[in-house]
Amino acid sequence: MVGIVYATRREAEPFLSKLSADPLTSQPFLTFQKTGAGHGSFTAIISGMGKVAATIAATHLVLVHRVSGLVNAGLCGRLTVGKGRSVGDLFRICTAVESDCDRFGQAEQTVACDARWFSELNAARLVTQDRPVFDAAQRGQLAGIGDLADMEGAAVARVASLYGIPCAMIKGISDSADENGRQDVAGHIDWVSGRIADALAHELSINPTDKQP
Repeated sequence: MVGIVYATRREAEPFLSKLSADPLTSQPFLTFQKTGAGHGSFTAIISGMGKVAATIAATHLVLVHRVSGLVNAGLCGRLTVGKGRSVGDLFRICTAVESDCDRFGQAEQTVACDARWFSELNAARLVTQDRPVFDAAQRGQLAGIGDLADMEGAAVARVASLYGIPCAMIKGISDSADENGRQDVAGHIDWVSGRIADALAHELSINPTDKQP
């Protein structure tokens, strides 16, 4: 069974509704589960925002729900201008890295993601940090190490790497990581989350046993 990590219930709702996932637990995390024919079995968890929350939730999926792989799905900001990346576009994450970690002067190592999932989507590099990127100057700095920014992805990838299981990610652009970012996220969250839900549901229906990370 694959474990799916969403940061917020609002991002997850289109996917949970589309696949008629059943509520499983409310503590310590809100979780949902789907089993049976037609789609791959999954347990979805609402982690809360930020790296710590995502780390605990992903670990909970591994140790308590015994998932065989992790998928992180949700919104992201666009760091690189142009290059065919627009609000609403979906991407397969190929690598994820924490931008706000400094290991005695050394940058954090990137973590590779499972390339078998979402193979129809263009690949992008993800930068994860605990604070949202809503500043054009900071966006410019981060654009040197990645294409997209979020607050959870690299943490989920590190948990998967630690436990020796694969991790895949799908991210949808909600904003341009600038001063208008908060308003853009609010205006686009439902539409972009719906697009992610369609892509994730489709992916789960394609050879679900063979392709589960």
